[in-house]
Parts: sequence; C-alpha cells; structure tokens
Amino acid sequence: MKNREIFSVVHPQQPRDRTDDGLSPPVASLSETIASHLMQCITDGVYGVGDKLPSNAELCEAFGVSRTVVREAIAALKLGGRVVSRQGAGVFIAHDGEGSAFSQKPPVEDIQACLEILELRIGVEVQAAALAAQRNTPETLFHLHQAHEHFLKTRRASSRAEADADFQFHLAIARGAGNPRFVQFLESMVEDINRDLHLKYCAISHDRKKYFTNTAREHESIINAISAQNADRARQTMLEHLNDGLARYRILLKNHDR
Repeated sequence: MKNREIFSVVHPQQPRDRTDDGLSPPVASLSETIASHLMQCITDGVYGVGDKLPSNAELCEAFGVSRTVVREAIAALKLGGRVVSRQGAGVFIAHDGEGSAFSQKPPVEDIQACLEILELRIGVEVQAAALAAQRNTPETLFHLHQAHEHFLKTRRASSRAEADADFQFHLAIARGAGNPRFVQFLESMVEDINRDLHLKYCAISHDRKKYFTNTAREHESIINAISAQNADRARQTMLEHLNDGLARYRILLKNHDR
C-alpha cells in the first residue's frame, strides 16, 4: 500500500520529538525534515499526480510528531505548489500549475479566517508593544534587535523562513511586555498565525522584495518606539504594521470573485 511505502521507502528513521541532549528541536526543523521526505516520495513516484496523501493523523503516527509539525510540512508543500487541499477530501499531489499561488485563488474562507485572526491579534499585540515600551529593559532590546537581525537575514531565504522569523519578532515583543499571558496567547495561536503568514506570503509572492523592505522598515519603527520608551508611539506603529495586513485581506476578499 502506498501509505506504507511512503514511510518504508523514503523514511528509514523517524524524526524524533527530542534531540540527544533532551531538548525539543524547533518545529521548523522537524517539519522541514518531513516535507523533504514527502517531496522525495513524490519525486520517486511513490505518489503520483492526483494521488491522495495520508491523513494528518496517519502522518503524525508514522513520523512520531505532533499535528503542528505535520501541518507545517504540508504547508511547505502547498507553498511550493506540490500539493493542494480539497475541502472535505484531503491533500492531493498537484497537477502542473495547479498548486501555484499564481494560478489558484486562496479559498474565501481561508482569507476570512486570517482576517479574523489578525483582528484578534491587533487587540493583543498593540497593547503588548505599549507595555514593552513602558517596561523597557536592556534584555528586551537585545532580544528585539536579535530577532530583527534574524529577520533581515531571511531576505534571500525561503518564504517559510521569512514568515517564521516574522513571527519570532512579534514573539520577542510579547516577551518584552513582561506579562507571560501575551506570550502564551501568541504561542497558542501559532497554527492560525502560520496560516495567516502562509497566505500573506502567497498573496504577495509577485512583489516579495517590496513587501520584505516595508516589513523591515515597520519592524525598525516599532523597535525605535520601544527603545525610546514611548508607549503611545509603540502602540501606533504596531497598529499601523498589523493594519497593513488587514487592508490586504480586505482587498483579497473584495476581488476574490472578480
């Protein structure tokens, strides 16, 4: 059976949820490993065009990882245009061009869901930025600059690496707020935020360089406001930063059926 072959042919050893030193490896590294195995399976013909991949539950069990890891791996394949989701049916190997971000509009329900998530994030992250400014410490600034530098280094990397670095920057601000609930909120929303980032990067894939430059500039403005301990300015710059995403989704919704 193909569901057995996918693991026995291209997956001689399962990824582990723990490294040799007992620490959990990053979700990204696990998901990239699984995405590579699945990609190799497609390349080797274990799964052909139109074939259905195993369910997320089957992949979780076979690879010994969480649903978050599997979803990230599938998202990477979708971003590369190798697989497509069919509502109520599962994930299938794409025909040529079928999975391309250029040839396929995102489902309207995905756009609406991401818009709703972003509206929720605004209510939390705007306040987190203001508190990070009020409670500014050298450690906060160090981690903010470190996260921003990491984001800048992804300029020529994959869109997934760029999206992950973007999320880590926002997580650094949440930590700087000095209230662990902000961090818990973002971490609990990681799957929804990743879907938001995935859709956003698909939507701007034709002009990614400009989008990256604008995002980097907005990140710098937020850091400057927090560095100056200007809570009002930090609140405003974060609001403007996230409102850009809202405007983009509203345009996508408006133009979806045109």
